[in-house]
Amino acid sequence: MPTTTARGFLALTGLAGLLASLFTATPTVATAATAATPAAPDTSATVVPAIDLAQLLDTALAESAAKVGDPGVQAVILRDGRLVWSGKHGKAVDDPPTPVADDTLFGFASFSKLLLGTYALNQVEAGKLALDTPISAYIGDDVPGSDVVTLRMLLTHTGGYPDVYESPKLAALLPGGEQYEPGRPFTWQMIARALRPPVDPGKNFSYSNTGFLILTHMLSVRAGGDRELTAAVNAFTARAGSVVPEDGKVLTMERKQRDYPRFAHGYEYFPKQGRIDMFTHFGDTGIPTDMFGLPWGDGLFALTALGGAQFIDALYARKGLLKPATLRAMITPTPQSIAAKDPYGMASYRFEAGDRVWQGHAGAYGGFNTLGGTDLTRGVTMMVVANNLGKDAADKIFARLARTYASATS
Repeated sequence: MPTTTARGFLALTGLAGLLASLFTATPTVATAATAATPAAPDTSATVVPAIDLAQLLDTALAESAAKVGDPGVQAVILRDGRLVWSGKHGKAVDDPPTPVADDTLFGFASFSKLLLGTYALNQVEAGKLALDTPISAYIGDDVPGSDVVTLRMLLTHTGGYPDVYESPKLAALLPGGEQYEPGRPFTWQMIARALRPPVDPGKNFSYSNTGFLILTHMLSVRAGGDRELTAAVNAFTARAGSVVPEDGKVLTMERKQRDYPRFAHGYEYFPKQGRIDMFTHFGDTGIPTDMFGLPWGDGLFALTALGGAQFIDALYARKGLLKPATLRAMITPTPQSIAAKDPYGMASYRFEAGDRVWQGHAGAYGGFNTLGGTDLTRGVTMMVVANNLGKDAADKIFARLARTYASATS
């Protein structure tokens, strides 16, 4: 078994690797002017008949998936809250062979940061948190650097916290580690032991899973506990129409073993083992406890593609989750990220695909690869999720679908 866990390895790669892999195009660094206000949707585009568009997109999905190992895939396109197209491809589970269905759940990995960050900004709007107050005001001094680090720093990856997944104490407890026990719950205390003091907080951009782990702990403390936080987040995401039905069929941060039958399994390639099933290889018989859910604030959610798309459509196209000023602040890249050539705002960034610019986030962990974004100019949202990590499957499929949609609607 590998001595470096998948979660730890992906944490080490950081956002730079994800951005570098996105369609071979460098994400556009938005200027303050262009990032300040989401553009009004462009309604002048000529759209091909729906049946022809669906056929074009179905073909694009099948062909692009074939080029990245034929993973199980869900893909969705929305426009201003309306479903334009949805597609699915391949197998959710290899053995026994199980096709991807509309309600198959995928781990969304770091795409979850966008959802959690949006909720945190909503708490700022409600007066329950402040962006520039040291987080010690909310969690005391148990976290190193809490008297200096702020919520804004956590959301913008400028807090300076070293990667907790480099800690032997935590790595040993994760799949592949010497002390890993399938089914053992993880707690905040297990993560806290791996925390180290931040380095130059506020000065530099460095993609940080640690920051979002701390953010989740802070939100839990403020809510009154994990159960209360879960209820509050569920209520917030329901405003986007994502929690339908209430058992988490579309979007969930609750790891319930009864949901196991409808979960896709994530698959990864390892040098010695080859392609492995991340749900069964390490001895798990249910949903792996490191896959999503609390305390993993860096990858909190499991969703369907429609669940992810509905959320960012509500956020960026319908503008129903945050106030305009908050939304402008969220999507504006920080000076630190621009200096690092990784333009990133608060839990969100811009990237190019299909000759169009999208606002959203990517994710990669546990055999899952996700990418979702909204074309702010046209009010179009696309979400792709795949269960094959290592070939940038979601990224490449997203790029092909974006090109196909753009050529058919321009």
